Formats: sequence, C-alpha cells, structure tokens
Amino acid sequence: MRHVRDVMRLKAAGLLIREIGRRVGAVPSTVRQTIRRFEAAGLNWPLADHITDAVLEERLFAGAGTKPGQRRRAEPDWAAIASSGGCNR
Repeated sequence: MRHVRDVMRLKAAGLLIREIGRRVGAVPSTVRQTIRRFEAAGLNWPLADHITDAVLEERLFAGAGTKPGQRRRAEPDWAAIASSGGCNR
C-alpha cells in the first residue's frame, strides 16, 4: 500500500526522512509527501485496526488525479499523420 504504513512506523520510531526513504526505497520528497498526506487526512499512528489498505488509500488519495489538466500545445492528429504516410516505421 504505497509503503505508507512503513513510512509512518519508521517516522514514529524517530528515523530521519532520508533513512526512511532508504529503507522503503523511496526518495525523501516522496517520504515527506506521504507524511504530509497522512497528517492532512487527520490520521494518527498507530492506525486503528479498522483502517484497511482500501480505507487508507481513500483517505490519503481522495480526489488525486481528478483535476483536469491542460496541455500547452494541441495534440497532433495522429490518425491524419499516419494516413498521410507521415509515420516512418
């Protein structure tokens, strides 16, 4: 579950961000972001027994990825390019 439980367990044990990242295989910025999401969700360590991975995922990442993005440039018309012989494969 995205190493959230390990990150929070190691943080509670007093390890530094860099060491937590080394142990879970994540860069320090990811560890910091995980801790921020955990705290912003109003969660405390240790987690209550009823908080499953699915519940944890929903609490930490609710709404993530739902913001519509905008491209700076329009996407090329790949079908037109392919039909005109513009693709050399």
